[in-house]
Amino acid sequence: MIISIIDPIPKSEENVVSLSQAVKANSSIVKAEEISDVSNATIVDRETAEFLENKSRKTLEEMRSLDRHHIVECYEILPESLTENFISKYGNYNHMKWFRAYKQLRDAGTNNETAVEAISRKDYREDRLTTATRAEKHRICLELLRNCTPVKDIDDRTRYKANDVKTRMESPDSISYLQDLVFKMARVFDNTDALRSAKKSGLKTVRAKLGLLNASLYATYGLKFKAIDKNLKYYHLVGSFDSKDAPELPSYQTGREIYWENGKDTRYGYSKLPPDELLMENLLENKQTKDSSSSNVNNMSIANDIQDLFDIA
Repeated sequence: MIISIIDPIPKSEENVVSLSQAVKANSSIVKAEEISDVSNATIVDRETAEFLENKSRKTLEEMRSLDRHHIVECYEILPESLTENFISKYGNYNHMKWFRAYKQLRDAGTNNETAVEAISRKDYREDRLTTATRAEKHRICLELLRNCTPVKDIDDRTRYKANDVKTRMESPDSISYLQDLVFKMARVFDNTDALRSAKKSGLKTVRAKLGLLNASLYATYGLKFKAIDKNLKYYHLVGSFDSKDAPELPSYQTGREIYWENGKDTRYGYSKLPPDELLMENLLENKQTKDSSSSNVNNMSIANDIQDLFDIA
């Protein structure tokens, strides 16, 4: 038997492409094709979009039309104005999620604080058994900034000196708040990586504290509190919608917009009464109105109705 040994022909270094480079190149091509398909997809109205959403099987063209509709609806722009450049920058899931979080705050109140209060009451009214609500995320982020940094709210883009940032982050109140936040990362923000990282570091350094803070801000708004330059002299909030070509965020509502109906706050956004008292008050009013033809209102029956409602909840 004769065995021939064939020496391998060396490949030119110019033609060598790593697997990761090949995957990255192909992914970029696929992404560009998807963006082009979404940009050229058929424009559908809300009724058609709802119909397509409910279809068990959708064609690729229908899926692209839905993608286009969701982007247009999220950013409240004209369908005809949607470009491939806009889709590539802001058409992904995370950017749309962050933009909706900003919009929710602005639709709910005159500033961050009143908005969080309104959203809290709305979430409480809709589902009292919710473990991690949207309001909880908003509240945690707002309290994080106020307790652990010099930043006033999520719209603050002021530059702050590194010494002021360090002093605030190493204060007893800041450390206590961050330690409490560690165990909320998995439950509220669904971020087990940040949870493990915080436990491992013990939050002993400013960098570790900033990492935990930014994990919460980024998950909710796409925000990061970071140094402006390499010398770490100043810090500021950096957002995903800070650039000039970013979609414009709506203004904060005056308090008499979507949360109001016939002069009343239908979502309890601005009432000072606790949710339970509001609910009882509304039930009593409705019962009395319904039985206004009768001179005697059965108060015991009303109380039982209210108790039954809380027992069910």
